[in-house]
Amino acid sequence: MKLIAVSRVMRDLLRQARRYATVDATVLITGETGVGKDALARFLHASGPRKREPFITVDCPALPETLVEAELFGHERGAFTDATIARPGRFELAGHGTLYLDAVTRLSEAGQGALLRVVEERRVTRLGGTTGTDVRARIIASSATDVEDAVRDGSLRADLFHRLSVLPVRLPPLRERPDDILPLTRRFLSEASEPLKREPPRVTAEAADALARYHWPGNVRELRHVLERVLLGGIGPEIRADALPIEILEGQEAYLAPGGAARPTLEDVERRYIELTLTFARGNQTKAAAILGISRKALWEKRKRFGLR
Repeated sequence: MKLIAVSRVMRDLLRQARRYATVDATVLITGETGVGKDALARFLHASGPRKREPFITVDCPALPETLVEAELFGHERGAFTDATIARPGRFELAGHGTLYLDAVTRLSEAGQGALLRVVEERRVTRLGGTTGTDVRARIIASSATDVEDAVRDGSLRADLFHRLSVLPVRLPPLRERPDDILPLTRRFLSEASEPLKREPPRVTAEAADALARYHWPGNVRELRHVLERVLLGGIGPEIRADALPIEILEGQEAYLAPGGAARPTLEDVERRYIELTLTFARGNQTKAAAILGISRKALWEKRKRFGLR
C-alpha cells in the first residue's frame, strides 16, 4: 500500500509507521474524519511480516449492540435464535493477519468490555462454545475523535485506551501537509480517469493554487470526491480554476490557514477572493458581483484598485 508522502510531516510519519510495522504491539491511529486512517492501517499491514495474511476490517459504528460479541468472537449453532449454523468471528477470520477496528470509540460499553478481555487474554470463545481459541492477529484500532477527550467523557474506557495505544500514531489533517495536495490530486485523477478510458487531465497553475489554499475540512476523502465530481462533469484535457466547485474558490478561511511564510493582510485576502470569484464567473461582471454581494460599480472600483483585469 503506497501512501503519498511529499511533505516532511508525512515522510516522518511513514518512517515511524515502517518501524511499527515490524513489531506485534497494538497500534492506535488517530486523526480527523477522511484523513486516511484506513489507508495507514493497510500500509502497516502490508509493510510487515503479516502482509500475506488476512486484513480484516471491523466497522465498529455499524455493529449492532446486541451482535457485537457474535461478530467479533463468532458463535456456535444454536447459540441464539437465528444461529442456524456455526460462524467464526472476526478475530478467527483474521488468523495470523491484522484485525483493524475502525472508529473503536463508537463501540458500546459492553462491546468495549468484551474487547478489553480479548486484548488482555489474547483468547476468544465463540458464543455458545466452551473451547477458547488463541488470538494470533495483530490489532490496529482507529479513532476520529480525540481519544483523551473520549476517555475523559467516558465514551472510551481508560483501560482499553491504554491497551490499544501501545504504539500511538497521529495522522495529520490535509491542511497541515499542503505539499501533499497536488501529488494526491494527480493520483486521484489518474485513478478516476482509468475506468473512463481517458488520459488524466492536466491541472492548471491557477487550479492547483486554489486547491492548495482550500482548508479541506473533509481532508483526503473530500479532495477525492471533489476531483471525481469535476472529472465526471465533462471537462476537457485540463482542469481550470473555474471548473472547481464554488466552495473551493470561496474558501477564504483556507487563505488564512497555516502553511505560508507570511500571514496575508486583509487587503491580500480581499484581492485574492475577488480574483477567484472572477475566475469562477468566467469574467462575467454581473455574476461575480452577485456572488460577492456588491454592485457592478463597486466591483469595477475594486478591480481598478487591485489592478485586476
